[in-house]
Amino acid sequence: MQLLNIPSPGAQIEFLEFQQPALESGTYEVEVKQTLRGAPASNPQETIQEEFPQRLTFEVTGERFGPLSPTDIAAVFPPPDSVGEHANVLPHITLRRSTLPWERFPGQEGKDENLSWLVLLLLRASDFGEGEKEPEPKSITVRELLATQPETAYFPELLKEHGQQDDDLVTVIDVPRRILEPLLPSAAELAWLAHARQRVTQNNAVESEAEATVLCKRLPEPGGKSTVHLVSVERRYKADGTFDFTFDFQEAGPTDLIRLVSLARWTFHCVDPAQSFSALLEKLDREPGVLRAPVMEEMTTEAAAWIEQGHVPVVHRMRQGNRTVSFYRGPLLPGPNPDTVSLEDVQCADQLLRYHPDSGLLDVSYAAAWELGRLLTLDNTRVALELFNWKRQTAHQEHTLRQRSVRRLPRGRQRAEVSSAKPQRVAEWFQGLTRLVGLPFSYLVPEERLLPAESLRFFWLDPVWVDCLTDGALSVGRVTEADVVHDRRLRARMALRQGGPAVTGFLIRSSVVSGWPDLLVEGYPERVDDAGFIPDRGDTLKLLRFDRLADDVLICLFEGEIKTLDVHQKPEAMHFGLDARDDPADPYSKNLRTRDGTGEEELLIERVPWSDERKGILDIPALAAQMKEKLGWDSFTAAQFALQMIEGVQKVRFLSEG
Repeated sequence: MQLLNIPSPGAQIEFLEFQQPALESGTYEVEVKQTLRGAPASNPQETIQEEFPQRLTFEVTGERFGPLSPTDIAAVFPPPDSVGEHANVLPHITLRRSTLPWERFPGQEGKDENLSWLVLLLLRASDFGEGEKEPEPKSITVRELLATQPETAYFPELLKEHGQQDDDLVTVIDVPRRILEPLLPSAAELAWLAHARQRVTQNNAVESEAEATVLCKRLPEPGGKSTVHLVSVERRYKADGTFDFTFDFQEAGPTDLIRLVSLARWTFHCVDPAQSFSALLEKLDREPGVLRAPVMEEMTTEAAAWIEQGHVPVVHRMRQGNRTVSFYRGPLLPGPNPDTVSLEDVQCADQLLRYHPDSGLLDVSYAAAWELGRLLTLDNTRVALELFNWKRQTAHQEHTLRQRSVRRLPRGRQRAEVSSAKPQRVAEWFQGLTRLVGLPFSYLVPEERLLPAESLRFFWLDPVWVDCLTDGALSVGRVTEADVVHDRRLRARMALRQGGPAVTGFLIRSSVVSGWPDLLVEGYPERVDDAGFIPDRGDTLKLLRFDRLADDVLICLFEGEIKTLDVHQKPEAMHFGLDARDDPADPYSKNLRTRDGTGEEELLIERVPWSDERKGILDIPALAAQMKEKLGWDSFTAAQFALQMIEGVQKVRFLSEG
């Protein structure tokens, strides 16, 4: 048994070497005998004894030929039909019934009660030569299965059990012996390739039902398709004259077909290592690391200064119809914005145009933000109507209160203050605007050079730009001077001015966004290279927005300044496998863990043992022996082996500039 700490408070995963059922599948007889003793009334000294024997027969029927239903399977990895970086993964299947792998025997001598009768068989597309086809699963009846002849395929003599009908359907695959033989685990390997696990509390109370997991001993096809079958090896191992068991091929030749019962099946693909999750992230363009266009050598000093602030030149059509070039900067800046803008008396976007005499150009950034907020709100008819009606209602209430005050009339039950509660739809709309929800992408990133393909850019959210955006949205119905004054008071009540902590974030434009839709991010307020800082989940910044703006574009906003960013896959992607490294001659190693789950540099198996390295087939007993020797543990079972084989999700860390 081995324990592994997991994130939830006080929880642990308990790994068990095996979990045998109370009774194995099979036929059982129970003999019951009742004995009555007594004395006849006529002769109390005499003893009379009579026995009533009874023999009962009952059948324990476990899973045998399948196929398993989806409810029997808790999880498989890699996921069915997935495309990912699985080249270093040992596929596994987790079964909801924790005793299932040990409910039958792989051998015939009864010495294998701790060995699994279920095996994961991985077939690569490259296993089959030109003109050969991968075995296709086919459904046959139990009658046909048990009557299989060598001319068709080799299958052992098995007896039909109670409850099985001749017409029950079974899924089988027929695999040539030359392909199958190196893929099947030896009896010694069967002991390592299945284990059970359950979740327990800090007080060792079982928190969840135990489940069983069966591992495969082969790595998938790099850059290609792999198919995994959960097959039955019931009674197919026999003693080989020594203390070991071997699979009984029934004297089949190399090209003869071996029939196997397939209880479950799934396929997946491995991507090119250069297109893997980690590789794509590590190759992201980060020059510059912030959201601004690159500065060109031929630029003047003035132009370079504008570009470094995140501006880009845009065509500006004036109200009189003439055209010019102006500078525009969206809400995503390379750094904090020291600007301030007064919105007290703004009635149109032109009031927010800013002229820079040094360059002779206009800055249209805040004017564009204001007009955009107004147009987006007008386009949302329901929000615009609710906002207008709410503003009219509050203006009427304010006017009524002023009139009562001037005339010195008692207020009675009239509220002393006008309610500032916004309609829910209006409140949600303004909250979305402050997080840039629904804004056209061209306003966020006005030029492709700001965010080229396969790039990552950090940014600061400009609170002044957002203020202009929300004031433009609030301007719906603003016509008279009285409307301007009223909106000024509403802005104060609605707290539309940006206050509190800064908002920062990042944009990723990469195929990793579309290829891994379940990726997760975590932001931290310190850099990992700062003295003494070790990222911890408790230190993460509040995530305000996590959204895909396009198939390959992801935006994230955090409350606070982000200095360290972790991008990783979902925790559900934890699996069993090897550690990949950049060494074509020896691409895999294995980092081991101590009993508390931590790793140490000296606990490293630099070269893993193979049965056939070219085909990706591991030597499981040799690997387990190396683990035991390296760890120095007295005992080492399938539970400890499973703990060592666990691989966490892939994570890539980025540091922001500054």
